[in-house]
Amino acid sequence: MLESLKQLNQTIAGYKGEDGVTPTFIDGVGVYKTTQIQSKSPVLYEPFICLITQGEKACHVGDTSFNYKAGDFFINFLPLPVGTQVVEASVEKPLLSAALYINLVRLANMVLKIEHLESESLPKIPRESSCVVVGKADPPLVQTFNKLMKVGANEMESAILGDSIIDEIYYRILTGEYGYTLRMLLNQYGQIQPISKVISFIHSNMDRTIQIEELASIANMSKTTFFNAFKKLMHVPPMQYVKSYKLQKAQILLKQGMQANEASFHVGYNSFPQFSREYKRFFGYSPSQTRA
Repeated sequence: MLESLKQLNQTIAGYKGEDGVTPTFIDGVGVYKTTQIQSKSPVLYEPFICLITQGEKACHVGDTSFNYKAGDFFINFLPLPVGTQVVEASVEKPLLSAALYINLVRLANMVLKIEHLESESLPKIPRESSCVVVGKADPPLVQTFNKLMKVGANEMESAILGDSIIDEIYYRILTGEYGYTLRMLLNQYGQIQPISKVISFIHSNMDRTIQIEELASIANMSKTTFFNAFKKLMHVPPMQYVKSYKLQKAQILLKQGMQANEASFHVGYNSFPQFSREYKRFFGYSPSQTRA
């Protein structure tokens, strides 16, 4: 395991970009590097798989914190506003990680193939439902990530081999210790699929006011059952998720050059003063200070 991780770390270090994300030639695949410890800051996570080879990071979702360091993988199954923190990094030993966005359609197709071929059915009692999973990467997964990062440095190899290696990473995750949680999401087990439908609705209706009763109806649950199911899976109450996601989206629009009052309208705020107050409370600075 240590040798596999060392090899992957060397491969990632070979990408000579500045601090931040350096994309590879494979779509949706990149490496992340930072030489500085960073305090908690809001970030919008899309579904992705990350493997850290050096340093340590923390992800804060509501009252729950996930720490992951060298040799750990981090998987986020659903879009999620989080607070991220770099716990361990330096110029001499920067935090290094490899990551790829999750294609849920490809994952679903692979689940069908695996479950068609495997002899044993899924366990009757699932793990604790969560859209975030952190665990130790086994040697086959580390080796496959290393292969992905090496191929990602070459444009032709990426075009020819990239998809097959991503499929291999999906396979390692789906058949590993934590694979059942992801299968729940893709096969409508438990309460993950109804919450996934709700999140899709939220993202498609960012420009209007959203009420919890409406979301509970989409999930086909009572208000109380929906609240508890959502908080269990996403680690935050549903309306806190809505507000956080709206404000994160507004920040993206502001950084793209949109005016603050227009951005507030695009994420469903009818009152600009209210938007400005909540934005400053969330990020620590006003909308007008964002681009600066």
